[in-house]
Amino acid sequence: MLTDAKLTGLLAEHCRRMNTGDVDYMLELYSRDVRFEDPVGARPMIGHDELRGHFTRAAESETYDIPGVPVAAGDGRHAMLPVTVQMNYLPLGPALVAHGFLDAPRNPRRTLLTLNVVGLIRANDEGLIEACWIYWGRTDVGLLDATAGMALRAAR
Repeated sequence: MLTDAKLTGLLAEHCRRMNTGDVDYMLELYSRDVRFEDPVGARPMIGHDELRGHFTRAAESETYDIPGVPVAAGDGRHAMLPVTVQMNYLPLGPALVAHGFLDAPRNPRRTLLTLNVVGLIRANDEGLIEACWIYWGRTDVGLLDATAGMALRAAR
């Protein structure tokens, strides 16, 4: 059983490492047989090999996580964190347009995707994330001018 501080620290560390773009560094937080759903309801990614591909695409999109306030469950295993995610519209944005999540921007190269998500993790006794569920839907996706997005990042 982990302390609340350890659980919420895992979530904060996930965001910090995501912002570095270092995929191997990210994977160090996860058990080898991790189960990861992003978004919940999508086909789960199982293990480091599948998760590596997901994190590589996130790094290529220059994903930047802005964490909210984490909450730990009393069971010593689960914690949640709201996150505002910003990433370059390209290369992933056109897939969201194709699925009807948003309209194509006028200038894709100067546009960021924003997602308001909530991440739920389950940690193992070694303090690694063994399962992660990322909740978001159509109303949580938006577009932002890249200049405005960079200003928000700088203000943090």
